[in-house]
Amino acid sequence: MDKELEQQIAAFMSEELAKGTGLSQLQNMVNEKFNTHLTYMEIRIIASELQIDWNATDPKAIAAAKEKAKKEEEARKAEEEARLAAENGEAPAADAPGKCSVTVNKVNPPGIFASGTVTFSGGSTADWYVDQTGRPGISNLKGDQPTQQEAEEFMMELQKVLR
Repeated sequence: MDKELEQQIAAFMSEELAKGTGLSQLQNMVNEKFNTHLTYMEIRIIASELQIDWNATDPKAIAAAKEKAKKEEEARKAEEEARLAAENGEAPAADAPGKCSVTVNKVNPPGIFASGTVTFSGGSTADWYVDQTGRPGISNLKGDQPTQQEAEEFMMELQKVLR
């Protein structure tokens, strides 16, 4: 295949991939439009060499990015509300959205130093425990897996309540 044809195919593929066209469908389109017989593997190789943001056309990646942005915005708003409340001398509500909330059980199962429940800033809830060797853990998670930031908030709150 000559360079000019290869460049035309690459440009066409770039446009179609940006529209969200799948590689199988693109193979058929390229072969028909350019009167070629490229295999699926050849299409994949050409596509891999294109400078494309593959996440821009992936519906799962788009949805995950929107969800992440939404959670970050909610956390930012909650931090701002907490800051304003602190400036006004108000105590933030224990169950305020965007804030990690930890409760401690009065009675613990055998082999457990301390236990209770946690509501993460994202809204997920779980039971937590600290065993006799000091290792923390969670169980019975309801909702989304906590993010790294939520886990860190939980550990800070846990340290506060266990002092």
